[in-house]
Amino acid sequence: MLYSSVNGQETKIISLSDRGLSYGDGIFTTAKILDGQVELLDLHIQRLQKSCQKLAIASPDFEKIEQELIDVAKRYQLAVIKVVITAGQGGRGYSRLDNSAANVIISVSNFPQHYEQWTKLGIEIGISEHRLGKNPMLSGVKHLNRLEQVLIRAELDQRPEDDLLVINIDDRVIESSCANVFWFVEDQLFTPDIQSSGVAGLMRDVILKSRNDVQVVSVSISALSECSAMFICNSVMGIIPVVQFEHRTLSISPVLTVQDAVQKLLSGIE
Repeated sequence: MLYSSVNGQETKIISLSDRGLSYGDGIFTTAKILDGQVELLDLHIQRLQKSCQKLAIASPDFEKIEQELIDVAKRYQLAVIKVVITAGQGGRGYSRLDNSAANVIISVSNFPQHYEQWTKLGIEIGISEHRLGKNPMLSGVKHLNRLEQVLIRAELDQRPEDDLLVINIDDRVIESSCANVFWFVEDQLFTPDIQSSGVAGLMRDVILKSRNDVQVVSVSISALSECSAMFICNSVMGIIPVVQFEHRTLSISPVLTVQDAVQKLLSGIE
């Protein structure tokens, strides 16, 4: 870890009574630092605000959070910055009645160097043996309860693929182990419906808002047997082409077109 702070003070210490540690009572967002700036900063702040509202976490001072992110990012050419907001400290039990104000944890880590190669050459992706549960109350929120992803990542660590697609208990395609997924069938672009499972990623939102031709669908894995191209995406890795899916070769050309269009859009946003 290159940097860490709690409530604006540089430290690596958090209270043992923090509700994020005890119950996963909190939310987070992870962003890319490029050339000393946080990419999609406004969208990350908006995500944190909306997530706090949805989980009824007392809102911290978001102007101070944003300023710290701006100031810290200036120190790095390329890195990953993460913001965790917990419901603060509390006593034993689930009730928040005795807890204090929210805690804000900011940390900076090295950028995964293999993402650059993935972006250019693509990855191989398989299908996870694990299934995501359904939880409409929390669906879309990037909350701290990520045990499903931990188990999926443990599976991936024992497999040869670069990533895994994950379906839920209703056999609906949802996402990859750490990213949203899109695929082409001929010229039509699709992405999964995530109303009951999965995370609403910022890069997914950027793509959906920049194109009016994406179909959001609830489909089983068999629907992907006809796909001609595929990519995964999040706000740190960007758009990653899938060149091998279940040992079948996919085209990279349509994905490169999406990469170019989104990069131009992001340049305008920044």
